[in-house]
Amino acid sequence: MSTITELPDALKPWSSWLAWFSPEMAVEIGALAQRMQPLLGRFRGQMRGGVPEPDGLGDLRRRGPYERLLATEWLLADELPDEFLRRAASSEHLFLAPRPMAREAEKSIVAIFDAGPRQFGAPRLGQLALWMLLARRAAQIGGVFQWGVLQLPGGLDGADNVKQLRSLLKARDFEVGTSAHVEAWREVLAGLDRVPGESWLVGAAPAEQPTDERWTSHRVCLQRAVLGDVLEVSLSDSGGLRRAQLPLPSVKAGVALLRGEFTQRALATLHRRHRGRISLQRPPVISPSGTHVAVQLLDEPGMLVFAVPSDGQRKTAKPKYQYWSQMLVPLAVLLLGKRTGALLSYERSMYFWQVPGLGNFVAPEVDEFRAPPGLAVWLPAAWLHDTLHQRVCMIDRDGRLVMWNAVQGVNPNPEGGAPTLVERKVVGMLQWSELGVVYAAIHDNQLVLRRLGATDGPASVQVIATGIREPRVLFANSWQWRHGVGGLALRVATGPHDVWRIHQPDPDSTGRQGNRCPQKWKIFEIRAPRAEALIDDAAHNRYALLSLSPSLDGLDLHTQAGTETIYKAPERIERISVSACTGVAVMLTVHKKIIVYAVPQRALRAVMHGEGASSDAKPA
Repeated sequence: MSTITELPDALKPWSSWLAWFSPEMAVEIGALAQRMQPLLGRFRGQMRGGVPEPDGLGDLRRRGPYERLLATEWLLADELPDEFLRRAASSEHLFLAPRPMAREAEKSIVAIFDAGPRQFGAPRLGQLALWMLLARRAAQIGGVFQWGVLQLPGGLDGADNVKQLRSLLKARDFEVGTSAHVEAWREVLAGLDRVPGESWLVGAAPAEQPTDERWTSHRVCLQRAVLGDVLEVSLSDSGGLRRAQLPLPSVKAGVALLRGEFTQRALATLHRRHRGRISLQRPPVISPSGTHVAVQLLDEPGMLVFAVPSDGQRKTAKPKYQYWSQMLVPLAVLLLGKRTGALLSYERSMYFWQVPGLGNFVAPEVDEFRAPPGLAVWLPAAWLHDTLHQRVCMIDRDGRLVMWNAVQGVNPNPEGGAPTLVERKVVGMLQWSELGVVYAAIHDNQLVLRRLGATDGPASVQVIATGIREPRVLFANSWQWRHGVGGLALRVATGPHDVWRIHQPDPDSTGRQGNRCPQKWKIFEIRAPRAEALIDDAAHNRYALLSLSPSLDGLDLHTQAGTETIYKAPERIERISVSACTGVAVMLTVHKKIIVYAVPQRALRAVMHGEGASSDAKPA
């Protein structure tokens, strides 16, 4: 059974700070922090100063000042002076011992980081990990962590957000730390209202210090080993000297961390602007090939249509705006390459917009096709065509699959424009190309796969399950469905985490010679909440389910091994659509950004900003 986790269990203690990093970087810097943690030892804060006040009487003791001698002892001096002197000589007198008030250790931690040239590179990664360790150390004891830069005496910063951590990396100085810097910081620490519970000096100087020169409770020396990608760490405190050699993060992650690029960095060329305001009422519509996207406009009756940039593409065509009449209500949007169409309604009539061969028709009775206006989703639709014919397939509100046929060059007939019923209980459909669709339908308590082409069909493929309650089907791939079977996910149980049966195409089951399409599946199960799509994660040779993260600001990928967060959006995601063909996810955020993210490649394709969109251009 898969478990839902964003970090390995060993790194969860630092999850509050590792959440600032992308999943890959969090694992890299988290591993360094985890290995460094045992060197720190337990917290031993300095006691608060001043003469402790007594807190009542504690017990009786044989020694003490005679002003605290018991009254009975003074009575003995009056009655038996010789016995009094004997007891005094034998230390047999009893004295009152006051109990001192308990003193609590200071819980603040101050760290001074050397930002000089000897700490460039690998040692800076060690400082990054130690910064998080000390921030957590202070949080555990209910204290405060503050830090400063050795070359900049006097300024202490907090550790509350990622900007302060980036400030540490930006504090680069080509001046080596000197005794003048040390003396200045001594005065700063001495001038604090309260002496810090722990004071740390982190730099390149040796950790061993003579007692008379020690002005911090902890001294850390960080330097790169002569051989290998290893960081040498020496730590000295009241408990002695401890050393360790720790493996460094990978070069790719290390370079990004040193630059302060903790998350996926969006290139400036990925950010584009468009005029108009988009609506968050309905999700985006993606073409079957995954190359174009349509998003409904808010203030105007129409759609914003744009091409999905390919990997590395720096210049793309400008978005297009396509409008229909103000009185018409859209029910479904059709994309076929660059062509855009729609099914619109007006009172009891319906109208095909920009679909040649299909025009107005009177809305049929509810028993044939139910498409009430105002739904928060588009009706699932497919636009098929070949050389002479075209066909529009649509699933209505009650799960009925219907179709309209048109012949090229023949004017539409409003009288005969009503749809033809194909299936009554359809639970999923995929348009694998402009030539056909594959869909799943329920027949006699069996869930069957069927195909429908531009002119023929429906034709049965096979039975995939029986007796499934509340089934839902997600499709993946496109070309494999042409002559074989592609990816398919069937929900077999509902609950806090739905159970999905994944049908992954078996590459060893190709058909006749020359047919590369698999004919059979490998079947396994995955638990995933609120799955949005099935993803062919080809780079990792696996199939996975994609969902929004519980916080609604990221994308989670669910596999047999568990769950990983692959993308963090800069703000809450309101609507999402995913291309079954390419795995490209198109998200609409609360501040009306359009974010295009390629899941299989883990790459941001575009961030589009329109009127009313937030001006913040960088992912969190």
